[in-house]
This record gives sequence, C-alpha cells and structure tokens, in this order.
Amino acid sequence: MSILSKEAGIIVAFDMEDPAFARSLARELKDAKGNFVIKIGRPLEMQVGISIISEIKEISGLPIIYDGKIADIPYISRRIAENAYDACADVVIVHSFVGSDTIRELIDLGRGDVIVVVEMSHPGASEYMAKVSEELAKMVQRLGADGVVLPATRPERVKRLSSIFTEAYVISPGVKAQGANVGDAISNGADYEVIGRAIYEADDPKNVAEEFYEEITKS
Repeated sequence: MSILSKEAGIIVAFDMEDPAFARSLARELKDAKGNFVIKIGRPLEMQVGISIISEIKEISGLPIIYDGKIADIPYISRRIAENAYDACADVVIVHSFVGSDTIRELIDLGRGDVIVVVEMSHPGASEYMAKVSEELAKMVQRLGADGVVLPATRPERVKRLSSIFTEAYVISPGVKAQGANVGDAISNGADYEVIGRAIYEADDPKNVAEEFYEEITKS
C-alpha cells in the first residue's frame, strides 16, 4: 500500500538553502490545516547532508519525499534510495528515462513509495522528453510505481497522461513560480500540486500554504 494517497494535497518543495529556515517552516507546517507533504531537494540537502531528511520529518511529522531525481544504473540507484529511506524518507523520486531495470530495483526494495518522473515542467522537457512520455508512462504503469510526476505547466499533458495510470497518484510541479495556476493540475487529473517558492518566499508561508490548499480542494 502506498504511503501517499490519491487525494488532493499540496507538496511543499523545500528547495531553499537555509537549513534554519527549513526547520522553522517545517515547525509551522506541522500545524497547518490541510493535506501537506514535504519534498526535500538537493539544494537543501547539500547544505548539511542527508540528515536534514530525518530532522525535517521529526519536526514536521509530515511525509517526506526525497527529491534526489535518481538517475543511474540499478545498483547505484538502489544505494541512493536505501540511504534516503535510512534517513527516514517515505518516498524517493527516480527518472523514467533510466529504464525499467532501475525503476524495478527501487520498487522491489519495498522500503517506501517510488515516484517516477514521466514528464518535467520546464520548457526544455518539450524538446525530447515529451516526445516519448506516453511510452514512458505505459512502462511505469506496467511496473506498478506508487506515483508519477506530470507537469502542471502543461495541464493538457496531465489530463492525457494521467488517464494511463489506474492506481498511481500524480504529483505536478511548476505551480506559481513556473507559471502554472493553482488548481489547474488537480482539475486535470493530478492528486498533488507541488509548490515551492510561492510558499517559502512568502511573508507568511503557513497561511499561504493553507490558502493554496483551500484553492485546490475547490478545483
């Protein structure tokens, strides 16, 4: 059974580089009203190391995604995932272009959720990735990953590709800072919208996060 569920929620991207601020925001989100998940990216991890995962989890009490964008051979990818799970991550993210053997290696670990990037949110993803994303999506569906990444910046892609998945939940990055509107991905088939800068750069991050949650639950 997947750790994250198929219900509307906000994944707060902790892509800041200030560990003290990250800890403070985690403390605030602990009491936030709504379905929230924290995603820890490499910029934060690189400041203090992988221990930041367990710190943020202990402070917030929320599910933690390790967004290391794993993209390597099966053995190395497995070791990265194992280290993340050992550090209390509930979920890891892996790229789909590495192929089925690497993805299966992580799924077979059975240590936590595995989210697979099918299509990214930046313009460059349209140059190559989007051309094969439907094929990648079908592969991921066959493998039985827990979740997938689809781009909130292209809601029509979320709608088309999300229909391929029968059980996997969909998370969609690119909201606000990259131009996607809050709620667009949810209304087109996503389960979670990923929002980073628009929350952690706000004057009152907790309040903004709660407002965004209210918006997506109305979508």
